[in-house]
Amino acid sequence: MTALLSIEQLSLRFAGRDILQQLALTLHAGEVVSVLGSNGAGKSTLLKSILGLHDTAEQTGRIQIAGVDIAQARQQALSQLAYVPEQPAVYGHLSAIENIRYFLSLSVTSQAPDINNCLRMAGLPESSWHRPCSEYSKGMKQKVMLAFALVKQAKLLLLDEPNSGLDPQATEELNQLIVQCKARGMGVLVVTHDVLSAIAFSDRLLMLTNGRLQPVALNDSSLTLDGLKKLYQGQV
Repeated sequence: MTALLSIEQLSLRFAGRDILQQLALTLHAGEVVSVLGSNGAGKSTLLKSILGLHDTAEQTGRIQIAGVDIAQARQQALSQLAYVPEQPAVYGHLSAIENIRYFLSLSVTSQAPDINNCLRMAGLPESSWHRPCSEYSKGMKQKVMLAFALVKQAKLLLLDEPNSGLDPQATEELNQLIVQCKARGMGVLVVTHDVLSAIAFSDRLLMLTNGRLQPVALNDSSLTLDGLKKLYQGQV
């Protein structure tokens, strides 16, 4: 089975510093993988590499999305994924439906599912669908982006710090949406500081430290304050 995300020997050097070193990662349909790491560890850099946003002179290795090499056919590769940044990129003067229609016009999706149905699946209240997104909370804006991922029929979903700035209820709602995306057969890659949420929805946890990815096997001792400190210092 072709992996939805395949990263081989990915290294990136910037300003004389090794940011990523020989990373390898494979993610399949119906799987959620979370990448943990402290500030400056390179989590956002990893996402930018997957999105093909780095100068190829700075980066070596190979990244494939649903079997398509990002370096050789970037637009084709990106058509297979949806990306939700830490601050959801929606247009404030447009409504949820207008945003999705606009995003859809920029994609190559054919026979897209019904927008209203996807908004329902994403959990956005129907009363807000026609209101400008400038009135939305961060959690509501995320739901617009997730609804677009469903409309686009994205195979791979990338989430950058999705729980930051959310209250407990919004965090739980987002965690459930991630589980639903997994159940629909999406592959989901999350970069996050939120260890407890990551445990709740992830099939695998990885720690990015010193430019390298290491698998994390969490147990009860890791959930203490001291255990979490050691985890983020690369000692677990």
